[in-house]
Amino acid sequence: MQSQPNSSNTPNHVATRFQNLQNVSRTKPATPFSFHGLLVRVIDDGTGEPWFIAKDVADALGYANTSKAINAHCKAVNICHTEMGGQVRAVQIIPERDLYRLVMKSKLPAAEQFEEWVVGQVLPSIRKTGAFSTQPTNNSKLIGELAILECFDRLLKPAPSSKMLMLAKIAANNGLESSFLPGYAIDAAPDANGGSAMPTKAVTALIKDHSIASTAAAFNHALAAKGFLKQLQRKNSKQVMVDFWSVTDQGLRFGKNLTNPQSPRETQPHWYVDRFLELAKLVGKA
Repeated sequence: MQSQPNSSNTPNHVATRFQNLQNVSRTKPATPFSFHGLLVRVIDDGTGEPWFIAKDVADALGYANTSKAINAHCKAVNICHTEMGGQVRAVQIIPERDLYRLVMKSKLPAAEQFEEWVVGQVLPSIRKTGAFSTQPTNNSKLIGELAILECFDRLLKPAPSSKMLMLAKIAANNGLESSFLPGYAIDAAPDANGGSAMPTKAVTALIKDHSIASTAAAFNHALAAKGFLKQLQRKNSKQVMVDFWSVTDQGLRFGKNLTNPQSPRETQPHWYVDRFLELAKLVGKA
């Protein structure tokens, strides 16, 4: 039932090379797994590291436009692959890190289930059965968490203090020493010159402090209209999509994104106390 790379008919100029510079035609056969009836194939790059057929992953995550998702979020490698029945097709493969990028970008309920399935079943099965390298590789969980942190940083723009908490949490999850991490991170606007953290508060508290005639919801929508906030979505414990606010690049001059390291899928905007009145004037709420 396993498909394998073409070993005789793949032209040299087509056989893209993997990271270890071995020709694709010398890799081991693809190992198929079934996720809710969908085939997800994994290929060894010759060093024991898994590469996933990109379309299989995108299909399993429920992307409507798999090619668009792959091109937007992955650095896919093109190879020639022999399908079941002997037909040679060009496919794209992605490393484990890019798999987690696709998971983080997916807003569908299947995403979290897929991630748990890969980490809990696919990777242990590959390494336990010796389908890939027999060398001990216990870092797949760490690689996945660091990839999530990278996406977390790029997509949600968290404050340095939130990123520090996330790093400490990852270290604790993997039994790593984290005492070298600084105990204090400076949360300040990008153009601040003081070298120290700037106090912040939630919008509700600041509206009350300055006696502004606005609700927090109305103020947030005014901020979004001016490009200082954007609305994102996440899944709650019941797998229902819920909205949350996130400070944009433009808004980072006036505030920061706080997160819970236990559940970093959502941000909570906080605004710099000393700049809030200026921000209120810009959105017509002063």
